[in-house]
Amino acid sequence: MRPYLEGAGVGVMLVTCPKNIRYMTGFTGSESLLLLEKTKSTLVVDSRYTDQALKECVEVKIVESNDKIREVSKIAKKLGVKRIGFDPQQLTVFQYRKLRNSIDTGWKSMPSGIEKFRQTKDSGELETLRKSARISSRAFLDILGEIKAGIEEVEVSLLLEFQIKKGGAEATPFPLIVASGKRGALPHGLASRKKIKKGEFITVDFGAVYKGYCSDETCTAIVGKPTKRQERVYRVVKEAHDRAISGIRPGIKAKEIDSTARGAIEKAGLGKFFKHGTGHGVGLAVHEEPRIAPRQGVSLEEGMVFTVEPGVYIPGWGGVRIEDMVAVTRDGCEVMSEVPKGLMLL
Repeated sequence: MRPYLEGAGVGVMLVTCPKNIRYMTGFTGSESLLLLEKTKSTLVVDSRYTDQALKECVEVKIVESNDKIREVSKIAKKLGVKRIGFDPQQLTVFQYRKLRNSIDTGWKSMPSGIEKFRQTKDSGELETLRKSARISSRAFLDILGEIKAGIEEVEVSLLLEFQIKKGGAEATPFPLIVASGKRGALPHGLASRKKIKKGEFITVDFGAVYKGYCSDETCTAIVGKPTKRQERVYRVVKEAHDRAISGIRPGIKAKEIDSTARGAIEKAGLGKFFKHGTGHGVGLAVHEEPRIAPRQGVSLEEGMVFTVEPGVYIPGWGGVRIEDMVAVTRDGCEVMSEVPKGLMLL
């Protein structure tokens, strides 16, 4: 962190985001404050988390205080720093005001600082992400036989969540999305009491959290036999998905991957129904850097992990989304998701 802090012109950085704190220290608790210095770090926790922090953190000084903001101010005063860095997207207004009233020093906004380190995964992180993806993929395959006409969307969600946790996950990274029929036009259509009907598409967006790391995958299947229109829409989205994945390699810009997927859908005359970016980074958070979307000029690097998830959402008709999680490799990419993406007939 020393070059990062020096380059930003700050003596220390205050970290408040739990996922960033976990990344920097290994601490998995939900409440703490971290002061990153050039050569060491201090984690401030209250009495509920002291023992946990001592067990989980290595080479980090643990300070117990039931007034964490006041304790951070005391530490900063002792260090005599002239400027403290912070992430404006994570530090609350309440915390900021209390800190400014407690210590007379300069403050520097450092948005997305630690997230830039997190977007490239090391070998240990990659293996954990593979395991997370494996858990969720296999859970979905295990419940496929239960998805049939007459079952409610919420029942599918509950069955899948149970299977994901039974497979070793700590949690799901988001409320599972299950949308059938016309509801498939909702990109984030949470499971409802609607009963799935024969001849309908069903889109299921799911994932697992394993050792803190997330997975994210979407499958669209059909209950019964597809119509020609359903086959065509699925084929268009699948082609966009496949082309995007085939173009992934180090050095290519994120917006180029998005353009590849978007171009395939636009060529088919369905561009106005593709309503979101092609993908997003996945790691300790299910949505993180890099973003695979228009105007995203970041160049892909080996070790980046993100989703490829083009979709078509037609109001009053339904929708299709196909999503895999991939890792950029030396000469291409590795698909971490394990569910085959051909059109499944249930």
